[in-house]
Amino acid sequence: MSVTVGSEIRPLPHPPILVKGVKEGLLFILDDHCNFQFLIEHLEDLLGGATAGLFDGATVNVFVDYGERSLVQKEIQRILSVFLNKKNFVLREWGYDTRAHEGILANHRKMGSDGNFQTIFKGTVRAGQRLVFQGDVVVIGDVNPGGEVVASGDIYVFGRLRGITHAGVRGNRNAVIAAAEFEPMQLRIADIVSRAPEVDGRPLHTTMEFAYLSEEGMAVDKLQYRTAIAATYHT
Repeated sequence: MSVTVGSEIRPLPHPPILVKGVKEGLLFILDDHCNFQFLIEHLEDLLGGATAGLFDGATVNVFVDYGERSLVQKEIQRILSVFLNKKNFVLREWGYDTRAHEGILANHRKMGSDGNFQTIFKGTVRAGQRLVFQGDVVVIGDVNPGGEVVASGDIYVFGRLRGITHAGVRGNRNAVIAAAEFEPMQLRIADIVSRAPEVDGRPLHTTMEFAYLSEEGMAVDKLQYRTAIAATYHT
């Protein structure tokens, strides 16, 4: 995986935890090679730190796949306790080679994907910067006016989205764009372009929203409704 900033290309580290929206809820894929302490610290920060608010709200089904990692009882209990502490999480599947994970892999093989599920980028995307990612991307920070984020998959912004975003750049019309604070300059999914949504003639400024393509075109809705909408449009 790599990120392009202007004309500079630099590699990004593979995140120890990948989060993917599936029809039934959220799939957490735990890296099965990294140090366990590093993994658990990242998990605790993801679900209990600055990004915790994105996972709050309505009840959501959760699937956890830890790959080929060998876990002792204390490690299992520690991981599970982090998920169980999220009161709105309902743990539906836990183990290796979960059905939820296999479903994602099968879909990527069908779509001819390169297999990159998610990149985590920490920092502010400033005016004049253009970041390009393979697969999904989570931006932990703001996207300022004049900044641009492009991805072949979904785009999630754990901060203020006030710039330009283009998800599904390779033609994936099932891609979505979500943000903790939603005030974009321009939205684009696959080949469909939309200006920032407006309310009473003013640019929309709201929280926990996401944009997606429906049968009528580009739509914006509450992030908590994504699972139900995905089940309708994203087959």
